[in-house]
This record gives sequence, C-alpha cells and structure tokens, in this order.
Amino acid sequence: MNISWFFGFGWWVILAFVACGVGINQSEGLLRWALYLPFLLLGLHMSIRFRSFSTQPWRRQHAKVMMVYGPLAVQEYATAKKEGREFDIRQPCRALANQVFGPEKAAQFADLLESGRKPYYINLVGSYSQAFVGGVVPERRDTVLADIRRDIEASELGPDIVIAKKMELELGGLEAARYLQALLLGRVR
Repeated sequence: MNISWFFGFGWWVILAFVACGVGINQSEGLLRWALYLPFLLLGLHMSIRFRSFSTQPWRRQHAKVMMVYGPLAVQEYATAKKEGREFDIRQPCRALANQVFGPEKAAQFADLLESGRKPYYINLVGSYSQAFVGGVVPERRDTVLADIRRDIEASELGPDIVIAKKMELELGGLEAARYLQALLLGRVR
C-alpha cells in the first residue's frame, strides 16, 4: 500500500526514521551521535512534506492520480515500441480519464484532451485570477496574466488536464487554479 499520496512520503522514510530512532536508543558512543543527523533530516523531511500535503490539497490529488497514470504511460510506451511508432500521450491520458471519471464522464470531457485543453486553462485563469496575481502589484497584474496565457498556449498535453478537471469537480475551481499555477511555476512533482 502506497501512503505517499496522502502523507507526502512513503514507507521507506518512516522505516528509516524509526530505524534511526531505535539505533539512537540502542547504541552508544559515536554511532549514537552519527544516527542523530539522518534522524533529524528525515524528521524534517517528513514534517515539510506532510505540511505541504496538508495545506495544499492539490498535492494529494496530483500524487494520487499520477500513481494511476504511471502504469498507463508505461503500457503505452511498451505498445508504441512494439509497434514501432512514437509514444502518443493521448492514449494514456484517455485511459486515465476513463479510470478517474468513468467512461461516461470521460466522454463528456474528451474535448479537454484535444482542442478544449487550452481554452479550459485560459478560462480557469480568467475566473480565478486571484490565484495567479496574489501579491503582484496592481499595475503588473495584466502583464502577469498575459504571460500566463502565453505559457498556456505554448504548453503540451499531459495528465495535468485530467488532474485539474478532477480537482475542479472535487475541490472547486480555485484549487484547480492553484494547481495550474504550481504547474506553470514548476512546483509540481
């Protein structure tokens, strides 16, 4: 069971943290002091990741959906290699939409995987501009929004559109806009 989509870190971090803690309690001398550094670093890592996943709901949604997308992308890569063709990002994105929304809703949102993606994102920016220009001086806001629209026009299809639509449906448009902002700033991993 993978818990990283919920906490922001996986079992290996917990096990290493506990192992360092046990080592600190059971050992003496220099080894005890040597185990303090990884113990503190792992504790800090877990705290930061958990805080990020708790205060930014888009992180959980992204992590959870990407766990579904990964095997779909690997499958498409293997199929493309076997058939001697280029990897087609639309294939795993369609399969992801079917798994995330179900076939009926995925058919309703099929345009998002084609020509509707960029207009969807541009509409998101227009509807929730506060997510993109918070902290920006008023005289620069129009320029920032224009730059964001230009970035959207230059962007390529990926699983992010399925994730953004899922967020909009489950968490609201503002959280989907925050996710888009994080995507544009390169903060999504």
